[in-house]
Amino acid sequence: MKKNKLDGGYSLDFDLFGLVCNKKEYTLAWHLNQQLDISLVKQDDIRIEYADRTAILISNYLFETEYVLFELLQNKLVGSGNSKLKLLMPELKQFDYLLKFRDMTDELTSENVNAIIKQIPIIEYAMRLNFDNLKSKENLLY
Repeated sequence: MKKNKLDGGYSLDFDLFGLVCNKKEYTLAWHLNQQLDISLVKQDDIRIEYADRTAILISNYLFETEYVLFELLQNKLVGSGNSKLKLLMPELKQFDYLLKFRDMTDELTSENVNAIIKQIPIIEYAMRLNFDNLKSKENLLY
């Protein structure tokens, strides 16, 4: 019997950076706003529900225009005390925050953003991440 495979492929139209920073997210958002000349604003927590009836909450800050997106996500989940899921991206446990970036005008490139982020003194380490190596990349598609 011939089997057909459903390609559940999806495109990720943004770049992702992992950030190590031991400061509160509002402090990090303020520094990113200053350095990138943007205005990240605290949003309601993002709720993702899974088929097994579990759900996660993700704390986030957002700056979005028609052509540019910056979204700061806390890797540690909100209220993850009793849950078996403690991180948005478990394979990236070394990162405190994730920064999603998209610029359709090509004014800012991922290399430029990475260089700017690395100049922020409260950020201990920053790295552009490769989606091919991420097992739980679906968590970023809400």
